[in-house]
Amino acid sequence: MVAAVSNLLHFDSTPRMVRAAHRLHAQSCARFEAQRVQQEARSASGLVSVSTTCTGGSFLAWYAENTVQIDPKQARVTRLRKGLGIAAKQLHNQGPKNQQIWMQTLTYAGDNRDWKPEHISRYLDALRKWHYSRTGSKKVRYAWVAELQQRGVIHYHVIVWLEGGLTPPKGDMPWKSKDRKGVTQWHPAMWPHGMSNRLKSTAPVAYLMKYASKIESKNVGSFPHGARIHGAGGLDESGRCIRRWVLWPAYVQGNASVADRFKPAPGGGFINHETGELLLPEFAPTGGGFSRFIRIRTTPRKIDPSGPFSWLPSPTIH
Repeated sequence: MVAAVSNLLHFDSTPRMVRAAHRLHAQSCARFEAQRVQQEARSASGLVSVSTTCTGGSFLAWYAENTVQIDPKQARVTRLRKGLGIAAKQLHNQGPKNQQIWMQTLTYAGDNRDWKPEHISRYLDALRKWHYSRTGSKKVRYAWVAELQQRGVIHYHVIVWLEGGLTPPKGDMPWKSKDRKGVTQWHPAMWPHGMSNRLKSTAPVAYLMKYASKIESKNVGSFPHGARIHGAGGLDESGRCIRRWVLWPAYVQGNASVADRFKPAPGGGFINHETGELLLPEFAPTGGGFSRFIRIRTTPRKIDPSGPFSWLPSPTIH
């Protein structure tokens, strides 16, 4: 069936056929949703029915119902907003009431030809080194998001959560520490590539998401090739579990708790590295690139995931 759909894409992709597919897809959305709800109800009752073939009716109608178009750039933006938002909330909630929250903007003096992928990593390494000199711990809670300035040059917005009384150095200024003998040592600037701005923050999650909202599918491709556009560190175990669950596809969420350790499996799908359970993907590419996918199976959901705190019932042992 996948091969047939692939042939349809290669030889019958006329404007008339495309318009017909879109029209039939719109007409069938309500019916498809009703079928999904019915499948969920059957799965919850222990009744499993997985269909991978077109059993009747118009093939074009079936094709329209069971294919999705994915914009890879928009998918990247969606993942950014979900991952960054949940990480920032978890990092903020981990800290005490008297924590100090600082935001720094790291800007290049030149243009994107001066950019290197390791620059933001080296800044964060230097931040950990400074934190160790003050607290004896290299673990720092931070989150960051990249942005394109009006002149088209990448720069970074970094939030760091610190213990009360701590103030991070400005990124473009040297900083000092004392060794075990009390001798003062000077260290180079954490951000030697241009300018920085340092301010206290009272709404760190909103601050980060404001800049994340500026990144759209139409401009995400303008970042330097190979650039990461967000990151976070210092999450505790529960925070990492929650963020991991939020970023899983729906068919994995519906069969896993936040404590499970599913990872992408070779050849597609997700595998639980602790139990060996394999969840096969629900969609497969139809050919002509990885932008259009067709449903090849419906994975029954063991739970109805209403949030990252859903848990599977304990298995019954007979």
